[in-house]
Amino acid sequence: MITTNYFIRNSIVFFAIILSNFAFCQDQFKEIDNLLQKAERSRQEFNNLDQLKYAKQASLLAEESGDSKKITECYYNIARALSFLELQKESFVYINKAYQQPYSKKSKLIQAQLKEVKAFNYYSLGLTSQFDKELPSIVKLLKGEKDKDAIILLQRTYLNIGSTKPDSAKYYSQLCYNELKKLPERDSHLELSDFYRYKGTELLETKPDSAFYYYQKSIKINQKYNDPIIFFNYTSLGDYYASQKQYHEAIGYYEKAIQNIKDQSITPYHFVNNDLYDKISDLYGKLGNKEKQNEYQSTYLNLQKKLLTERNKNVEHALEILLKDQEEEYKSSENQRLIWILTGVLVLIILFFFIYWILRKNLKHKETIIKEANSSLQDKEEIIYQKSFETQELQQKVNDAYTDVIDLAKKNDPSFYFRFQEVYPEFQKKLLEHSPNLRTSELILCAYTFLGFTIKDIAEYTFKSVNTIRNRKQSLRKKFSMQTEEDMGIWLRNLVANKD
Repeated sequence: MITTNYFIRNSIVFFAIILSNFAFCQDQFKEIDNLLQKAERSRQEFNNLDQLKYAKQASLLAEESGDSKKITECYYNIARALSFLELQKESFVYINKAYQQPYSKKSKLIQAQLKEVKAFNYYSLGLTSQFDKELPSIVKLLKGEKDKDAIILLQRTYLNIGSTKPDSAKYYSQLCYNELKKLPERDSHLELSDFYRYKGTELLETKPDSAFYYYQKSIKINQKYNDPIIFFNYTSLGDYYASQKQYHEAIGYYEKAIQNIKDQSITPYHFVNNDLYDKISDLYGKLGNKEKQNEYQSTYLNLQKKLLTERNKNVEHALEILLKDQEEEYKSSENQRLIWILTGVLVLIILFFFIYWILRKNLKHKETIIKEANSSLQDKEEIIYQKSFETQELQQKVNDAYTDVIDLAKKNDPSFYFRFQEVYPEFQKKLLEHSPNLRTSELILCAYTFLGFTIKDIAEYTFKSVNTIRNRKQSLRKKFSMQTEEDMGIWLRNLVANKD
């Protein structure tokens, strides 16, 4: 009887522990999902820094839980946020971390989602051929899938492929629409609105009446489901009226778009907010209203400067978020190491007194103690020597940084420009402050020139003709307003060296 009661009591305790652990995991998963939902809302509001913050908080909980599915979803959200923040290198790191998770190997959807982020990273870096290769592989993964998220991603991919193949745009837009018809309108109204707007833009130049029809369908479906973010629709209608030379109507819709961005507290993006002011300025110019034209042009230029500043701040904040987590991991490992050291010291102290007590009984143990002390000293010397060696290796790596950059440039290695920015962190910042609209390919050409490569060298290493490189450099000289006699390499080095 005693044995039976003992078994029952321990079984109850055992199951209570299991249930409490299960409840804790469920609460943790709910918090992870809640943070990921906040990240998604931030993405929809174009607030990519908050998207990164929420996704990173979720990833810490997911890593603690050890759940591969949650970890993979968090890494995907982090990679997507970093991509929007123009931190492609860091985005690729989290894409690779997600691929290493067991869940990603069995989920076609997450593989496709990661490929989409990877594709747009390539596009942002000017690697359009890689972008074109990734999109068909997404179609291959998702074709025939019935999950809502898979269908939405597939239709979006069809539109992206169509945008790169004008001759086949109509075919891919039909494929896109076929996918959307598989879902109830309530579940796909945002994507339907985007699709109608895409169709309108596709027909704007050739069939303006049809374009207007699709623009109207796009805004009506948003209004039907009370979607508060409709500045894209207003912008499209403004573009339509501008194409019809109905400038006052166009300005009215552009103003509505600006007001919607303000009302919804959407982070102003250069592809929307700034361009709206530029468009309005242009239309006032066509109406002969110089005062309004100058007013909106001034606002546009001021926003351009603000955008550059905000973009740099966002990049810095994003890097701080990543570095903070690395510091926390480092502190955790250091604390663990300190505990082991203190434990070791305590053990040594106890051992010392034990040996001392033994020595009082037997003096022969003194020789053993001396040998142990010498051994400990030798270990410390070896540690000091190893640390010194590691320091020398680190210094050698710093000295070899310039050589690494030169070697990568000569090989036309895709990682050349990333490595170049690590060695010369002020380079891109100073160039974009001087000329904000520089493309990535132009920044890379400037990097080659900065390093002292001649036109012939650049042409040879990048597999382009000498005339192509010469023409691109001439175009850059015009953008920089350089004097004819100025050496572009010296000019770039002086620009980067300038501390003002």
